[in-house]
Amino acid sequence: MSGDEFDTVAVKAAILDLALKRGALAAGVGDPALLEDAAPGQRPTDVLPGTKALIVLGGSAPRAGEWHSPRPELMETVGTADRMNTLGNSIARHIETTYGYYALNVPTATDHADKAFLDFTEAAVAAGVGARSLAGPALHPVHGFMYLAVILTSLPLPPDTPIADPVCPAPSCVEMWDSVGTTPCLSTCPIDAGGCLGGELSGGRVVSRRYDRDRCERRVYHYWVPGYQAALERALNEDDPDRRKMVLYGSFFTRTMWSITYSNVSQGQCFECMRVCPVGSEERALL
Repeated sequence: MSGDEFDTVAVKAAILDLALKRGALAAGVGDPALLEDAAPGQRPTDVLPGTKALIVLGGSAPRAGEWHSPRPELMETVGTADRMNTLGNSIARHIETTYGYYALNVPTATDHADKAFLDFTEAAVAAGVGARSLAGPALHPVHGFMYLAVILTSLPLPPDTPIADPVCPAPSCVEMWDSVGTTPCLSTCPIDAGGCLGGELSGGRVVSRRYDRDRCERRVYHYWVPGYQAALERALNEDDPDRRKMVLYGSFFTRTMWSITYSNVSQGQCFECMRVCPVGSEERALL
């Protein structure tokens, strides 16, 4: 079936409506050409040759109670990202079986050298599902931080446009910057004090951003593969049997093994920059 044989606007609406009914909070279609300036291997056509559209779905963020909990260990071990991955696979299969075009749900794991297959933030921006933020993740104007699924397809669909007005910084962040020279996310993890984030606002807009990826990775991937490998290497190289036992039976390694064997989630995030972000805070505040 060719794009000339059906109403692409109606098909797009039907696909996005299906995704929303199945649990997405936001859905949009982006022009893959907007990501063609990415590094070789990370462009949409590198992942799926002949890509004509990228469908971005957002949702499944931590629940309000999880945001409200003061225990960082809870946010590090709870996982809801798999729901979006499952939804992405479902929509990709629907496109192939219903319309006869290639569709691929982009893995959220990493490729060579721990690089992502695709820049999900830029995909969300292209599809109008989110906007860039000072802290890094794409933020939706209403829902704030969301997990994302990106489906690449050879099905020609009309693209949406990026969000016109910046979502970040929020008005309260601008007020805080003008008052004390920082924002909630920057003050939570200041790069000049051993944290991950830095940046500057001017005229109510983000004019510069600094991000220490290595520091963030060491904090974020507590229970992911790198953390497991590091702890196991430490235990294998430890000659003192008591110290080796402390590594293997300590809370870090125990939680890592639990997440792999029981919850099938060996990944964590510190979430602290998003916990204090005012964008989407109404979704996180209950009684």
